Amino acid sequence: MRYGERLTRFLLAVAVLVGLVPFGLALCALIGLGLVRELHPVQVAATATLVTCLPVIGVWAAGGRRAEAAAVGLAGWSVALLVGLPGYFPGEVGGAISSGLAVLVAPAGEGASRAAARFGRTLAEPVAKAPAGTPPLPEAERPPPDCPPPPVAPSTADQVALPYEGQGHSLSIPVAFGDTELQMLFDTGASVTTLNRATLRQLGVPVPADAPEITLRTANGERTARLVLIPKLWVGGLPVEGVTVGICEECADDHTSGLLGLNVSGQFLVTLDTARREVVFQVRPGDPERLTDVAPWLEVRATATLFPDDRVEVEVEGVNRAPRPIRSARVGIRCGDEVFQVKLSDVPARGVGTGRAALPRGVDCASYTVTLDSARW
Repeated sequence: MRYGERLTRFLLAVAVLVGLVPFGLALCALIGLGLVRELHPVQVAATATLVTCLPVIGVWAAGGRRAEAAAVGLAGWSVALLVGLPGYFPGEVGGAISSGLAVLVAPAGEGASRAAARFGRTLAEPVAKAPAGTPPLPEAERPPPDCPPPPVAPSTADQVALPYEGQGHSLSIPVAFGDTELQMLFDTGASVTTLNRATLRQLGVPVPADAPEITLRTANGERTARLVLIPKLWVGGLPVEGVTVGICEECADDHTSGLLGLNVSGQFLVTLDTARREVVFQVRPGDPERLTDVAPWLEVRATATLFPDDRVEVEVEGVNRAPRPIRSARVGIRCGDEVFQVKLSDVPARGVGTGRAALPRGVDCASYTVTLDSARW
């Protein structure tokens, strides 16, 4: 064999070997994208193989089944896939390559799989840059640091002054439940508003058989109280919707039907005017928190999944037992010293809502706790 032919074959072999690098990356990317979308492994393998191999075979056949055509098809189509995929899957290709490589090496053991995943991330960085866009799976949010809200200028709009009766810690004010006005004890130490059973019957509010329960601290000690949900009440002319009310006999007396708790009074800026013997309620600006009202009705649970490429995903499920929808909720996921938040949106009445988020790679979530940190009807 002449020197020129040997050189040509050598260069072709090098071209094929070079083309195998983008081909392998493209194959891993397709496998990883399929696995992230929880497709069946057989479907993922078949699709990835067909998408990567069929065009290369087509170019090779069209080129007279020559080695040069195979090298061109192998490198050209693989590069085209790696360039095009970020446009359709923004922000996912780098992680997909890492996941796909980890799966392919998985038979060699967990250590080899993790090493392959790290190598895949390094190898994918130059080719997996995604254009600007919104990733389909949001990253979990770190909660903002606690800080007091900026002061709000006083306003006379959207406020009402109610006369109170009593002295000291026994102030009662009128609260309207539809057409019925009740005297309620204004108690800043009670987190939940309460009514006794006789008043609930008077208002026509049934107590569900599966009503949630909470522990109330009363003057006679702790009591377990079942809860009901009042669609709306009025403080003066100012409405408060979706109020959770505890059933408490000890919290009522001959003059009051129960306690007006912070889940109602906390929706307002409250001023006690002792000279006029009035309590002034002013609507808070913005979108007040409703965690106290929503929390007893919303059961949250989360599942954190650690993938071989050190990717951690959390799926949160919220079961709404209330007869009204929950507009939004934020669920806290504590992994060691790290805290992240996952959002639930539009959880239907007596239905289920879900949210998913990606935690930063490398977060230790072998054990975690789940909390409901924020919620609004």
